[in-house]
Amino acid sequence: MERYITLKLPDPLGSDSMVKLCSMSSLITIEKITLPLPSDDDKRADDQRIRDVLGLDQLEIPLSVLRNIPSQAGSELSCIIGRTTHGNRLIDISAGSSYSVALDLGSTNLVAALYDNVSGCVVAEAKVVNPQIRFGSDILTRMHCSMSGKAEEVSKCLMDGVDTVINTLSHDAGINRHEIHALAAAGNTVMSHYFLGLDISRIPVSPFVPVVRKPGFFKASDLHIGIHPEALLYVFPNTGIYVGGDIVAGILASGMYESEEPCVLIDVGTNAEIVIGCRDWLLAGAGAAGPALEEGIAGIGKRAETGIIYDIDIRDRGIECRTFDNAPPQGICGSGMVSLIYELYRTGIIGNDGRLNSGHKGVDMLNGGYAFTFSCGSGDGLIIQQTEIDNFLRSKAAMFTLLLVMLRSVGLRFSDIKKIYVAGALGNGIHVRKAVGIGMLPDWPASRIIPMGNSSLKGALMLLGDSSLLEKEDKITEGITYKHMHDDPEFMREFSGAIFIPHTNPELLKIQ
Repeated sequence: MERYITLKLPDPLGSDSMVKLCSMSSLITIEKITLPLPSDDDKRADDQRIRDVLGLDQLEIPLSVLRNIPSQAGSELSCIIGRTTHGNRLIDISAGSSYSVALDLGSTNLVAALYDNVSGCVVAEAKVVNPQIRFGSDILTRMHCSMSGKAEEVSKCLMDGVDTVINTLSHDAGINRHEIHALAAAGNTVMSHYFLGLDISRIPVSPFVPVVRKPGFFKASDLHIGIHPEALLYVFPNTGIYVGGDIVAGILASGMYESEEPCVLIDVGTNAEIVIGCRDWLLAGAGAAGPALEEGIAGIGKRAETGIIYDIDIRDRGIECRTFDNAPPQGICGSGMVSLIYELYRTGIIGNDGRLNSGHKGVDMLNGGYAFTFSCGSGDGLIIQQTEIDNFLRSKAAMFTLLLVMLRSVGLRFSDIKKIYVAGALGNGIHVRKAVGIGMLPDWPASRIIPMGNSSLKGALMLLGDSSLLEKEDKITEGITYKHMHDDPEFMREFSGAIFIPHTNPELLKIQ
């Protein structure tokens, strides 16, 4: 029996984006009060009367709000209050509506959701290609540019992209950008540093030290972001140079930190990143394997959306492609890449070393190397090149080897893991049998695999809806042990065998 997870067309959240996420402890709350006028019998300062009416002794009131209080005395105020790890901040006293933004700082794409602080619903979503890609498709190339005297330019380029995605959200929702009172951003360690305009020069060299591990809260005006100047700006913490705030957000979104049994979180994108653990402990690791599953790297690679291939079967009568919404094929997403590589291997178009068979129909020379052209019944042919196959196999090898080495390091076997959360490009409709067939996953039952979609964005949204998660997130960050794989001898030894399909030692894939 085939084991396959069927998904409806995913959105950036990996679920129904109009879901209500509000809670009594949202990051931003709105309190309507009437500020009493001062009198001979009430000579309290304006700021104290606001604190007393709100019942909040610990309330930071910025200068911009203090300047506006006298003109509002005696009238009804809409107090926009932000909750931080250090207390409460009064952001505005005269706002009509209030929104927040959840932002996934991806190295390839910037994905954002607009959250209505009143209704507790996501009302708009947007995605733009990270403009930093002009400095290089991968993080290391961009870091090299930064360290060669272009640091300010590379950071500014990112902020231009952030401005574009916020502008798109505001336009689509028909709101004023100054009605946005909070922004929660999650990205890998380097992306978070670029977002904050911090020096990245010590991250890629020994002893691999970031400027900050737990950035925390800032004001939007600190970063010159065009939303309300007093808006809360929160950046998720990192736990290592290769395990950043996007993974912390993913842990939060999966709920694995509350599980009694050990779980696994897998995110394959620019890096293969894995977290193993439960409520008592968490172990994180990463391997810089290359972004083989991300859109923009492979020529046919696309984000999962209408018309994108998520599964392929190569038959004698031709090639059958399944696309989201059954629309004409326009590219292939991460799960589709898994399916394609499996089918190429099963039919002998590539060997167990991943090399294209030059004698097979559809394999031709292109730009000095071999490439395979296929079509899905009609329309233009899609091309995958040998270099793209090689990139994919390195990513799948890194992912499997990380799993193997990390589980061994804590004395666990594949059979001990009951829940596997799969995030990122790979998580959108993964075909379990085919992933096992190429050695990307061990032989886990499909029932254990839980697709997460964009877990980074989902975790940021959860935080906007429930500020009490700040305390849980802090516990998560403090409880993570980071296993550095940069020069781990066991990882290096096992990695070379995992590049082959399915593996030079297929017995390792079995659940025992």
